Amino acid sequence: MSAPVAPVRPSHDSAVDRTVEARVLEERARWAMQIHDGLTQTVTSAVLELQSLRARILADPVGATASLAAVEAAIRADLREIRQLLFELYEDQRPPEPPLAVFVKELVARWGLPARVSIEGDADGAPAAVLETAHAVIAESLANAAKHADTPDVAVRVRADAEGLRIEVEDRGRGIGSAEDDDPHFGLHMMQVRAEDIGGTVEIGSTPGGGTRVVALLPVGGRGEER
Repeated sequence: MSAPVAPVRPSHDSAVDRTVEARVLEERARWAMQIHDGLTQTVTSAVLELQSLRARILADPVGATASLAAVEAAIRADLREIRQLLFELYEDQRPPEPPLAVFVKELVARWGLPARVSIEGDADGAPAAVLETAHAVIAESLANAAKHADTPDVAVRVRADAEGLRIEVEDRGRGIGSAEDDDPHFGLHMMQVRAEDIGGTVEIGSTPGGGTRVVALLPVGGRGEER
Protein backbone atom coordinates (compact mmCIF):
# COMPACT_ATOMS: atom_id res chain seq x y z
CA MET A 1 0.00 0.00 0.00
CA SER A 2 1.51 3.23 -1.03
CA ALA A 3 1.96 6.08 1.40
CA PRO A 4 -0.59 8.91 1.17
CA VAL A 5 0.53 11.89 -0.84
CA ALA A 6 0.81 15.06 1.24
CA PRO A 7 -1.11 18.01 -0.15
CA VAL A 8 0.98 20.54 -2.00
CA ARG A 9 1.12 23.77 -0.06
CA PRO A 10 1.82 27.03 -1.82
CA SER A 11 5.31 28.29 -1.31
CA HIS A 12 6.09 31.56 0.39
CA ASP A 13 7.17 33.03 -2.94
CA SER A 14 3.88 32.25 -4.65
CA ALA A 15 1.96 33.85 -1.77
CA VAL A 16 4.07 36.97 -2.09
CA ASP A 17 3.52 36.98 -5.84
CA ARG A 18 -0.23 36.83 -5.35
CA THR A 19 -0.10 39.67 -2.84
CA VAL A 20 1.96 41.82 -5.18
CA GLU A 21 -0.34 41.03 -8.09
CA ALA A 22 -3.39 41.96 -6.02
CA ARG A 23 -1.81 45.27 -5.05
CA VAL A 24 -0.94 46.01 -8.66
CA LEU A 25 -4.51 45.30 -9.73
CA GLU A 26 -5.81 47.56 -6.99
CA GLU A 27 -3.52 50.38 -8.11
CA ARG A 28 -4.50 49.92 -11.76
CA ALA A 29 -8.17 50.09 -10.80
CA ARG A 30 -7.55 53.22 -8.73
CA TRP A 31 -5.74 54.97 -11.59
CA ALA A 32 -8.46 53.94 -14.03
CA MET A 33 -11.12 55.47 -11.79
CA GLN A 34 -9.13 58.66 -11.36
CA ILE A 35 -8.66 59.04 -15.08
CA HIS A 36 -12.30 58.26 -15.83
CA ASP A 37 -13.75 60.51 -13.13
CA GLY A 38 -11.40 63.40 -13.76
CA LEU A 39 -9.55 63.65 -17.04
CA THR A 40 -12.02 61.81 -19.26
CA GLN A 41 -14.96 63.89 -18.06
CA THR A 42 -13.15 67.20 -18.52
CA VAL A 43 -11.78 66.33 -21.95
CA THR A 44 -15.23 65.21 -23.09
CA SER A 45 -16.73 68.49 -21.87
CA ALA A 46 -14.01 70.44 -23.68
CA VAL A 47 -14.69 68.62 -26.95
CA LEU A 48 -18.44 69.30 -26.67
CA GLU A 49 -17.80 72.95 -25.88
CA LEU A 50 -15.47 73.31 -28.86
CA GLN A 51 -18.12 71.80 -31.11
CA SER A 52 -20.70 74.32 -29.91
CA LEU A 53 -18.25 77.15 -30.60
CA ARG A 54 -18.50 76.44 -34.33
CA ALA A 55 -22.03 77.75 -34.33
CA ARG A 56 -21.41 80.60 -31.86
CA ILE A 57 -18.20 82.07 -33.23
CA LEU A 58 -19.95 84.10 -35.95
CA ALA A 59 -23.15 84.96 -34.10
CA ASP A 60 -21.54 85.78 -30.74
CA PRO A 61 -17.78 86.24 -31.08
CA VAL A 62 -17.39 87.79 -27.61
CA GLY A 63 -19.20 84.95 -25.90
CA ALA A 64 -17.35 82.41 -28.01
CA THR A 65 -14.02 83.94 -27.00
CA ALA A 66 -14.96 83.74 -23.33
CA SER A 67 -15.99 80.11 -23.73
CA LEU A 68 -12.74 79.36 -25.53
CA ALA A 69 -10.78 80.83 -22.63
CA ALA A 70 -12.72 78.62 -20.21
CA VAL A 71 -11.98 75.54 -22.31
CA GLU A 72 -8.30 76.46 -22.43
CA ALA A 73 -8.24 76.85 -18.63
CA ALA A 74 -9.88 73.45 -18.18
CA ILE A 75 -7.38 71.78 -20.51
CA ARG A 76 -4.47 73.41 -18.70
CA ALA A 77 -5.86 72.15 -15.41
CA ASP A 78 -6.01 68.66 -16.90
CA LEU A 79 -2.40 68.96 -18.01
CA ARG A 80 -1.39 69.80 -14.46
CA GLU A 81 -3.32 66.78 -13.22
CA ILE A 82 -1.66 64.55 -15.81
CA ARG A 83 1.75 65.77 -14.70
CA GLN A 84 0.83 65.07 -11.10
CA LEU A 85 -0.35 61.57 -11.97
CA LEU A 86 2.86 60.86 -13.86
CA PHE A 87 4.89 62.21 -10.96
CA GLU A 88 3.09 59.92 -8.53
CA LEU A 89 3.65 56.95 -10.82
CA TYR A 90 7.39 57.50 -10.97
CA GLU A 91 8.18 59.17 -7.67
CA ASP A 92 9.15 55.85 -6.08
CA GLN A 93 11.45 54.98 -8.97
CA ARG A 94 13.52 58.14 -9.24
CA PRO A 95 15.04 60.50 -6.70
CA PRO A 96 12.94 63.60 -6.02
CA GLU A 97 13.91 66.67 -8.00
CA PRO A 98 15.23 69.59 -5.93
CA PRO A 99 12.48 72.15 -5.16
CA LEU A 100 14.36 75.05 -6.77
CA ALA A 101 14.78 73.07 -9.99
CA VAL A 102 11.06 72.27 -9.99
CA PHE A 103 10.27 75.95 -9.42
CA VAL A 104 12.43 77.06 -12.36
CA LYS A 105 11.00 74.43 -14.69
CA GLU A 106 7.44 75.40 -13.77
CA LEU A 107 8.26 79.03 -14.54
CA VAL A 108 9.79 78.35 -17.94
CA ALA A 109 6.82 76.13 -18.79
CA ARG A 110 4.37 78.84 -17.68
CA TRP A 111 6.06 81.44 -19.86
CA GLY A 112 6.58 79.08 -22.79
CA LEU A 113 10.36 79.48 -22.68
CA PRO A 114 12.43 76.44 -23.66
CA ALA A 115 15.13 77.74 -21.35
CA ARG A 116 18.35 75.92 -20.59
CA VAL A 117 18.49 75.29 -16.84
CA SER A 118 21.63 74.42 -14.89
CA ILE A 119 21.72 74.07 -11.09
CA GLU A 120 24.95 73.16 -9.32
CA GLY A 121 25.35 72.46 -5.63
CA ASP A 122 22.79 72.31 -2.85
CA ALA A 123 20.87 75.47 -3.66
CA ASP A 124 17.90 74.36 -1.56
CA GLY A 125 20.12 74.18 1.49
CA ALA A 126 20.37 77.98 1.61
CA PRO A 127 18.58 79.91 4.37
CA ALA A 128 14.90 80.74 3.86
CA ALA A 129 15.50 84.46 3.23
CA VAL A 130 18.04 83.64 0.53
CA LEU A 131 15.73 81.15 -1.14
CA GLU A 132 12.83 83.61 -1.13
CA THR A 133 15.01 86.24 -2.78
CA ALA A 134 16.34 83.69 -5.27
CA HIS A 135 12.80 82.74 -6.24
CA ALA A 136 11.90 86.41 -6.70
CA VAL A 137 14.96 87.14 -8.83
CA ILE A 138 14.44 84.14 -11.09
CA ALA A 139 10.69 84.75 -11.44
CA GLU A 140 11.08 88.45 -12.32
CA SER A 141 13.97 87.80 -14.72
CA LEU A 142 12.09 85.08 -16.61
CA ALA A 143 8.89 87.13 -16.72
CA ASN A 144 10.85 90.05 -18.13
CA ALA A 145 12.51 87.81 -20.72
CA ALA A 146 9.17 86.33 -21.75
CA LYS A 147 7.46 89.72 -22.10
CA HIS A 148 10.23 91.85 -23.55
CA ALA A 149 13.10 89.80 -24.96
CA ASP A 150 11.15 88.39 -27.91
CA THR A 151 13.34 85.27 -28.01
CA PRO A 152 13.17 81.71 -26.70
CA ASP A 153 16.96 81.71 -26.21
CA VAL A 154 17.11 81.98 -22.42
CA ALA A 155 19.49 80.36 -19.94
CA VAL A 156 19.14 80.00 -16.17
CA ARG A 157 22.26 79.09 -14.22
CA VAL A 158 22.37 78.63 -10.46
CA ARG A 159 25.46 77.70 -8.47
CA ALA A 160 25.53 77.15 -4.72
CA ASP A 161 28.70 76.93 -2.66
CA ALA A 162 29.98 77.85 0.78
CA GLU A 163 30.01 81.56 -0.05
CA GLY A 164 26.45 81.82 -1.28
CA LEU A 165 24.15 81.54 -4.24
CA ARG A 166 24.98 82.85 -7.69
CA ILE A 167 22.03 83.22 -10.06
CA GLU A 168 22.37 84.13 -13.71
CA VAL A 169 19.46 84.59 -16.11
CA GLU A 170 20.48 85.54 -19.62
CA ASP A 171 18.58 85.97 -22.86
CA ARG A 172 19.67 86.79 -26.40
CA GLY A 173 16.73 89.05 -27.12
CA ARG A 174 16.30 92.68 -28.03
CA GLY A 175 17.41 94.08 -24.68
CA ILE A 176 15.69 96.45 -22.32
CA GLY A 177 14.76 99.55 -24.25
CA SER A 178 12.85 102.58 -23.09
CA ALA A 179 9.82 101.50 -21.07
CA GLU A 180 7.47 102.80 -18.44
CA ASP A 181 8.91 102.89 -14.94
CA ASP A 182 6.84 99.94 -13.83
CA ASP A 183 7.46 97.76 -16.88
CA PRO A 184 10.02 96.30 -16.72
CA HIS A 185 12.29 98.68 -14.78
CA PHE A 186 10.28 98.67 -11.57
CA GLY A 187 10.44 94.87 -11.27
CA LEU A 188 14.17 94.86 -11.93
CA HIS A 189 14.69 97.58 -9.32
CA MET A 190 12.72 95.58 -6.74
CA MET A 191 15.01 92.59 -7.37
CA GLN A 192 17.97 94.75 -6.42
CA VAL A 193 16.23 96.04 -3.30
CA ARG A 194 15.35 92.54 -2.12
CA ALA A 195 18.91 91.32 -2.68
CA GLU A 196 20.37 94.31 -0.82
CA ASP A 197 18.04 93.59 2.12
CA ILE A 198 19.91 90.33 2.77
CA GLY A 199 23.36 91.67 1.92
CA GLY A 200 23.39 90.53 -1.72
CA THR A 201 23.64 92.24 -5.06
CA VAL A 202 21.89 92.13 -8.41
CA GLU A 203 23.59 93.43 -11.53
CA ILE A 204 21.64 93.97 -14.74
CA GLY A 205 23.33 94.35 -18.09
CA SER A 206 21.41 95.01 -21.29
CA THR A 207 22.15 96.36 -24.74
CA PRO A 208 19.67 97.01 -27.56
CA GLY A 209 19.65 93.91 -29.73
CA GLY A 210 22.22 92.25 -27.50
CA GLY A 211 20.03 90.69 -24.86
CA THR A 212 19.80 91.05 -21.11
CA ARG A 213 21.84 89.44 -18.36
CA VAL A 214 20.84 89.41 -14.70
CA VAL A 215 23.42 88.24 -12.16
CA ALA A 216 22.51 87.92 -8.49
CA LEU A 217 24.97 87.13 -5.70
CA LEU A 218 23.20 86.13 -2.50
CA PRO A 219 25.27 85.36 0.62
CA VAL A 220 24.35 82.48 2.92
CA GLY A 221 25.57 84.29 6.04
CA GLY A 222 24.43 87.39 7.85
CA ARG A 223 20.88 88.52 7.17
CA GLY A 224 20.41 85.66 4.75
CA GLU A 225 20.34 83.27 7.72
CA GLU A 226 17.13 84.74 9.11
CA ARG A 227 14.21 82.35 8.90
